Amino acid sequence: MASYPLSNFIPNLGAETDGHIDPMDDSLCVAIPFGEWDFGGLCLSHLGLALELHAGDLVLFPSDQITHFSMWVSGLRGSIVLSTNKTLRGWMNGGNYWGNYIN
Repeated sequence: MASYPLSNFIPNLGAETDGHIDPMDDSLCVAIPFGEWDFGGLCLSHLGLALELHAGDLVLFPSDQITHFSMWVSGLRGSIVLSTNKTLRGWMNGGNYWGNYIN
């Protein structure tokens, strides 16, 4: 799996987002930007940070706890975002009725 040990592999191209949290993410989120752009960064509102990332940088943060958003960019920026959904924990612990089918 390309995102192991995280379960979600989300490619973004040209994403500019409003401030949000991802309440269904579990623990850390990993963001890796790519492309060629000027200006624009990843803002972590609760921390008062605006990160000017470059292609290939890697940032980890708890996306279920920190309001974050992608700023407007000039050029083309994409990103790969890796995370794990909280509902997976229930499945791993025999939840969602799967416990009856797993040996």
